[in-house]
Amino acid sequence: MFDKLYALSDGRCIYDGSTKDLVPHLSSLGLTCPPYHNPADFLMEVAIGEYGTDMNVLAEAAKVKQFDTLGESTKEKESMSCKLFEEKETEEKAAYEKSPLPAAVVMQFLLLYKRNLLTTKRGYLYFINRLLAHVAIGLIFGYLYKDVGFGANTILANYVYLYGSLLLIVYTGKMSVTISFPLEMKILTREHFNRWYKLTPYLLSVILIEIPFQVICTWTYIAISYWLTAQPVDFRLYLFILFCTLSTLCAQSWGYFIGATTPIKVAVFLGPVIACLFSVFGFCIRFFDTPIFFRWLFHISYYRAGFQGIVYSIYGLNRQNLYCPEDALYCHYSDPTNFLKEMDITDVDLVSNISVIVVIWCIMHAATYLTLWIKLNKR
Repeated sequence: MFDKLYALSDGRCIYDGSTKDLVPHLSSLGLTCPPYHNPADFLMEVAIGEYGTDMNVLAEAAKVKQFDTLGESTKEKESMSCKLFEEKETEEKAAYEKSPLPAAVVMQFLLLYKRNLLTTKRGYLYFINRLLAHVAIGLIFGYLYKDVGFGANTILANYVYLYGSLLLIVYTGKMSVTISFPLEMKILTREHFNRWYKLTPYLLSVILIEIPFQVICTWTYIAISYWLTAQPVDFRLYLFILFCTLSTLCAQSWGYFIGATTPIKVAVFLGPVIACLFSVFGFCIRFFDTPIFFRWLFHISYYRAGFQGIVYSIYGLNRQNLYCPEDALYCHYSDPTNFLKEMDITDVDLVSNISVIVVIWCIMHAATYLTLWIKLNKR
């Protein structure tokens, strides 16, 4: 029942070892246990001195046995340790020889994209709320500016609708990632430090998982508000969709950059401020009314490029005269060219405006990548 026995007499150890070695050990000291006697009882009798044994002899013998046992145990442990070390070394060598090469960038991207899809699926309420917000604003704008798209007397109201539409999709495209992206920085820092993946596939997977959702939300808003406001349903519709989509994606790239460079408290404030700043140029003030030292902002404002592209797509490109109601005394904007001249949106090069938006989109994503690379590699 016992693996090891430890016996004391007068405060000194007289035996320390296994139970099977008890009888041979006592016999070696001249204390033979009778065959009919219980070894445990015999040891108790020896310990209390019934056989007149010198306890000093038993104590010294116990010390010798302890040293012998310790030596044997140490040798066994050393032998076992060597054996385990050799086995572990063999296993590690075999594992190293069989270990695959690091995953390719494409494989890393696919795995991260799949993970992001799964995360989005689990947090589907976030996407539904974004979509419902665009539906609600589309209905509100549609009924506020109902049927303003074809009349000459409602051209200013339609101008405000076009501005509000672009402002909406710019804000939603930017702020949706400005707020969420900083929350992933801790996860990115830990996983990139552990060399789970590289930065390039991670950033691509994040961007490409977000683009379809923002495009769907933008197109949903356009489908509702564009129809309710009675805008022209011809090639102008496709240009309107194109400029709205490019503008919201460019705003999204700004959101990634702001989220990557600033804390979330600063990003929430800085994102709307920058959007408001760029929205001034092209709508609130004309180019020739702008002070000279601010005119350079016209050339780098993606909002200006998008807004002028939208307005020119709706009222430019040789559009026919607008409808003038019979009860109206005079419709100055029956010819939409008059309105474009007053707004200083004549002779707009749509290709150049598209190029400006695309170039800014690429620059901001490159700046986001560079910012993240610096943050992840600084020591």
